[in-house]
Amino acid sequence: MTKHNRSSSAPACTLARQDSTRTLVNNDSDSDSDSTIVSISLDRSNSKEHYKKRLTDWQGVTAVNFIGDESDLEKASLKQRSKEPYSIFSQAKIRWIVLLASIAAFFAPFSVNSYFPAMDAVEKDLGITSQQFNLTVTVFMIFQAVSPSFWSSMADTRGRRPVYLATLLVYVLACIGLAMVTNYPMLLAFRMLQAFGASSVIAIGAGTIGKKKSCFKVTPDTIGVSLMQNARCVFPTADVTHPSQRGGYIGWYSLGWNCGPVVGPAVGGVVSQYLGWRWIFWILAILGGVHWLILGWCLPETLRSLVGNGSGYANPTPAQWWKYRRLGDDEKQKLRETRQSSPKKKSSSWLGPFQSLLFAKEKDVLILLVYYSVQYAAVYAVTTSLPLLFGQLYHLNELQLGLAYFPNGIGCILGSVVQGKLLNRDYDRLRKRFSVMSATDLSMPVEKARLRTVWIHSLLFNVLLVVYGWCMYVHAHIAVALVLQFFLGFTSQAIFNCIQTLLVDLFPTRSASITASNNIFRCLFGAGATTAIIPLINACGVGWSFTIMSGILLLSRVPLYFEFKYGPRWRRERAERENA
Repeated sequence: MTKHNRSSSAPACTLARQDSTRTLVNNDSDSDSDSTIVSISLDRSNSKEHYKKRLTDWQGVTAVNFIGDESDLEKASLKQRSKEPYSIFSQAKIRWIVLLASIAAFFAPFSVNSYFPAMDAVEKDLGITSQQFNLTVTVFMIFQAVSPSFWSSMADTRGRRPVYLATLLVYVLACIGLAMVTNYPMLLAFRMLQAFGASSVIAIGAGTIGKKKSCFKVTPDTIGVSLMQNARCVFPTADVTHPSQRGGYIGWYSLGWNCGPVVGPAVGGVVSQYLGWRWIFWILAILGGVHWLILGWCLPETLRSLVGNGSGYANPTPAQWWKYRRLGDDEKQKLRETRQSSPKKKSSSWLGPFQSLLFAKEKDVLILLVYYSVQYAAVYAVTTSLPLLFGQLYHLNELQLGLAYFPNGIGCILGSVVQGKLLNRDYDRLRKRFSVMSATDLSMPVEKARLRTVWIHSLLFNVLLVVYGWCMYVHAHIAVALVLQFFLGFTSQAIFNCIQTLLVDLFPTRSASITASNNIFRCLFGAGATTAIIPLINACGVGWSFTIMSGILLLSRVPLYFEFKYGPRWRRERAERENA
């Protein structure tokens, strides 16, 4: 390939070989440019006019010059018009958006077990048993599993912002109801409503991390037949971020929804000890209401089918609405044109909320979902059993039980940050190794970048889980148990980051839906673990219970080898089916 840039700031264009396919790709750039000229090889079986008609029809191509005689065409030189910045948001603005999404995602897992330390107080106040109390956790997780499926498709078509505001409002109202319950049926009903409102924001937040971008394929057997029919390509880029940064951003974003389960009991224990268990939900209602106001005032719409690179106008914040009113007719027309020219999302199919389950029919996705969900179940087995084990072995009160969750939470925070940086580094290294192709080309084995370190963390977690169980069995010093909790949190969070990032890479155009699918699996597995762990400990003992759990984890890790080895091929096969 030969390449000549008329401007030093022109977006880079590469011609890459993928088996027998040559792919012309527009890479992301935040800078303005005049034009870029790229030379591509041609099949010699057709005329100049034949090629020119098809090449100039392609979006972005403004001129075509041919090299060679009419009877012996060799190459075509394509001139592409300058591109707008991929996103108008600054890095500070992107970080702000990620922070808002992370805080919103924090509420659901925080709420699911924030009143674990208040178990005795709730049972005495409402006159219920321990089994009935555990059922409130189980129904929350079931609704947490299914509710995102009702919202994610709407977030991918109507926009992130309105769904954020609607679901968080439901959550706040449910928290107010929970703070005022007088009987067990009310407690169950409002827990379901709380989960329905809070859980969807996890998938919606992930929806800002996946987007489709243009590319066209030029193959020897298709360029003379139907170029446009072979011009579909999925790019793991993002609404506002580049894939080379995605690992780090997902690391920060996932802090909310993965640290909530361990931070929740800590805060709940303190509040229950000094203010009473009802104040857990009053505080959640206050925090949720404050964040709802912040989202309503500050969170811009990022869905590219509505606002393009952020310069369009849809679902405005109050400041955007006021600014729009002050614009002239010409400027308003430009904003409307931005929306019309943005890539459009397909409308939801008749499957509706169950569409996210269809991801599980893909081999690579099913392997990742099961792997993630079994790991999530193990984490919930540890966190759910902590009040019982620490209460019996170390005689801790509500406040002390809550504080006992902090080592795990700190481990989750550090694991998320460290693994996010490792994912970015691994991705950059892989791009350099495959420098002849676009980093988003289907031939690039992104699985190797995302799964390189997951084996280490998985093995460590398995060993730590067994050691933790037997330390509980022999009544080891509480310091040993807390240190093990820290490393269990660190390794589990690192695993979650790896798998979640890869899932979004596989389906960047449907990131909210793939996250909803992941949410269904992990929450159902987590609900099962929450229900089963205490009876299992009573039947087998704590040492053997966590040893059995570690064995199940080990079996779930075996299929990941096939994802690592055959994942790139499965991705290409899926792309070929979609392009057919």
